[in-house]
This record gives sequence, C-alpha cells and structure tokens, in this order.
Amino acid sequence: MTVISVPDLAKPQVKSHHKARHLKKMAIGPFAQTCAEIRFVADIEKFDEVDAELANTQQQQGWELFIAYFNEQYHVAINFFTEQAELDAVIELANAAIVKVLGEVELQVLAGDANYGDWDSCYSN
Repeated sequence: MTVISVPDLAKPQVKSHHKARHLKKMAIGPFAQTCAEIRFVADIEKFDEVDAELANTQQQQGWELFIAYFNEQYHVAINFFTEQAELDAVIELANAAIVKVLGEVELQVLAGDANYGDWDSCYSN
C-alpha cells in the first residue's frame, strides 16, 4: 500500500471569537475534514459487491463515501471529520472491506485535508 500525503494549503486559524457556525462554515476545528482517496486495479464485474461492502462499513462508521470505476481502476473517496477517527484506522477498515470481496489488491492512497489540501497537484501524475 502506498500512501501519498496531499500538501496542505493555508487555512484559517481557530480564534476565540469564532462560534460553532463559523468553524463549520470554514471547516476548521472540530469540523475539519480528512479525505482518503483509495485507488486500486480490479475487475469491474465485482463493482456492486465492493460498493455494497464499503457502504455497509460507511453506515457503521458514519463516513461520507464516493465510489467510482474509471480509467480501468476503482476510486474510493472517504471523507470524515478529522476528530472522528485516525486516518490509518479508516484506511484499514476500507482495506478490510475491499479484501473481503476482492482478495489482496495493491492500494494507492491519497490522504489529506478535504477542504484545504492541494489535491490538483496530486492528480497531475
């Protein structure tokens, strides 16, 4: 498994005068979100099974999940509140769901701040 950290862009600092609605609007503090985009090559014939297994895990964990198949590979994006879980634990749970359906596959993981990450620089490969 390869984990690539998405570079951070400048984000606002939490200040004492910020109310919860400000933190939520700016996606900082307890409302900061982390995203893990997992890519792997596997047969599209198992897409529905992979989707169902990841959806079950999503419902148990409370993540936001997006799964797609294009460019001959799976793309699974998991968004979660940074304070909700550790990145390694989220990747491990997603990998377990994938392995349950497909067996061992090589994962490439892009991970970083969902709102303040320089995702475009990672897609230029």
